[in-house]
Amino acid sequence: MAETEQTIEFLKTIGRLKDTPRTGWVENKVPNVESVSDHMYRMSVMCMLCPDPTLNKDRMIRMALCHDMAESIVGDISPGMKVPAEVKYEKEAKAMGYLTGLIMPLGGTEVEGLWREYEEQKTAEAHFVRDMDLLEMIVQASSYEASAHRDLSGFYRSGQKIKHPWAQGIFDALVKSRQPVPSPHQSTSQT
Repeated sequence: MAETEQTIEFLKTIGRLKDTPRTGWVENKVPNVESVSDHMYRMSVMCMLCPDPTLNKDRMIRMALCHDMAESIVGDISPGMKVPAEVKYEKEAKAMGYLTGLIMPLGGTEVEGLWREYEEQKTAEAHFVRDMDLLEMIVQASSYEASAHRDLSGFYRSGQKIKHPWAQGIFDALVKSRQPVPSPHQSTSQT
């Protein structure tokens, strides 16, 4: 396949993220849920807003844009699906290998490296992007609780994993502003 055709294939494949619903919301019967692409976009904006001068914003924005690309092939595997972590990782690694192979001359090595950095969680930037992954989900849970009248407490429990003080402050404010939602539905966390 020529470089142009491979690039088109890459773009079409990651374009599926626009139509891939976030599984945790579907599992909790939230109507009209966000896509994986929606999630990645707001995460990237949140990384752009990072007030910590010790972190590389550019790298974090790019990492946020890459961290869920594999879901364009494997779908959004939620904890509720009970897929073992190593199986999920293998599926996503294979998908990333295919995706980055399509764009190798255009930065495939960088994309794969950013994905691996996020997965390995060994850098301060990867930790912050992980915090944004959780925080974005909780911001969305807050919106869905108000609009869909669902108790999404399970998603808030994930906020206990947030480490960065700036992100913790936003999480704490979201928790304080929560309104009780009468619902017979018990939520489960997505991340």
